[in-house]
Amino acid sequence: MVETQQMHGPVTPPAPETLGPRVLELSGILQTTLDLEQQITLFARSIRDDVPIDGLEYDNPAARVLIRHGEQTTHKAAYDLQLDDRSLGVISFFRDLPFSEDELHTLENLLCALVYPLRNALSYLEALRLASHDPLTGIQNRLALEHALQREVDLARRQRATLSMLVIDADHFKRFNDEYGHAFGDDVLRALANAMSATVRRSDLLFRYGGEEFVVLASHAGRDGARLLAERIREAVAGIRTIDGQPVDLSVSIGVAELTEDESPESLFERADQAVYQAKEAGRDRVELA
Repeated sequence: MVETQQMHGPVTPPAPETLGPRVLELSGILQTTLDLEQQITLFARSIRDDVPIDGLEYDNPAARVLIRHGEQTTHKAAYDLQLDDRSLGVISFFRDLPFSEDELHTLENLLCALVYPLRNALSYLEALRLASHDPLTGIQNRLALEHALQREVDLARRQRATLSMLVIDADHFKRFNDEYGHAFGDDVLRALANAMSATVRRSDLLFRYGGEEFVVLASHAGRDGARLLAERIREAVAGIRTIDGQPVDLSVSIGVAELTEDESPESLFERADQAVYQAKEAGRDRVELA
């Protein structure tokens, strides 16, 4: 079940009813939350009396999760967590002194307490992502925007920071569906989303609002900064020359609005959306400021 190596070994837990009292106690503690980061942090804090560690890292590329707690020091013991032939990620323990065989055995037993709660937390995370992400493009969807917009407005007000919204609409999108079919139209939407994702800053939030319309929430960006971001997005889209070997001529119209004092989230969106229509009327493939 457990291959005891200083650097790496797989951990597959036995049936829950065969686990010892300490493992069952720890499992009960970990099952109090479905928040993955909170669960890993709780595990790290809970095992310090059993095996002293300086730090812990949980890495699950498939779930796009990397969580670090404490320090990454000289010696490491890493384990691939497995359940029902499914990898739940790799967890690594760090400290200055090497781990003894008894300590490795203790860690492996304690990890059995983590596996079932971890599986539940990963399933919950996936359910949240499915609810908040657009299945076609992989970026966040309109539901996620509705939740994020109020939060970002409140945060900007508390920090007395700037916040801008970009509403982006693909020009003449209908022609792709009409000329090449809806499957190609889907490829165009994915190409647009990829170009925008590669262009926005790490702090920006990108959403597919619906159809061929996208929204960016740009925190700590005023009117001028948001306009520059919009121009970069417009240029990135114009730089798409082919999709699936088919030459394309893509452009977007973008409306930009900066949050004003006491403005509602709805008003911010309406002004940015109206600026898009102004961009369309002015000839498309351009940025208009509200």
